[in-house]
Amino acid sequence: MKQELISKIKLILSDNDLFAGKPVNEEIIKKAEKELNVNFDNDYVQFLRLFGGSYTGFPVYGFNNCEMLSEETVIDLTKDFRNSYSIDNRCELIQLSYVISISGNGDPVFISPDNKVWIYYHDDDETEELNKSFEELIEQNLMV
Repeated sequence: MKQELISKIKLILSDNDLFAGKPVNEEIIKKAEKELNVNFDNDYVQFLRLFGGSYTGFPVYGFNNCEMLSEETVIDLTKDFRNSYSIDNRCELIQLSYVISISGNGDPVFISPDNKVWIYYHDDDETEELNKSFEELIEQNLMV
């Protein structure tokens, strides 16, 4: 992520303990990638290493989540949605991806192997690209 964006996130989280998670070490990240059989986006990894699961205008789950988010990890969310959707062959892309958030309607927000951010609208059985990158997702939703 750009240094300017990191600085903005640090400023936001320094004023909001409720929104700030705790940094995650590389070992936990590598273990998660292996368990999910994915390669996390570099910007997502950097976010986790600096902030853990945090809310900066958009809820980002990972590990060591802030108080505002549940304790579910990226592993928990990904496995839950993969299992649920494999039963009736919905959202095949999620089987190759990892879930970083959930919308207010319970729709998974995930990052695909090409590092694009998607949402799957389970009521409509439709997938929509939200952003070209994790960094863009954070920039567009940043609390100001």
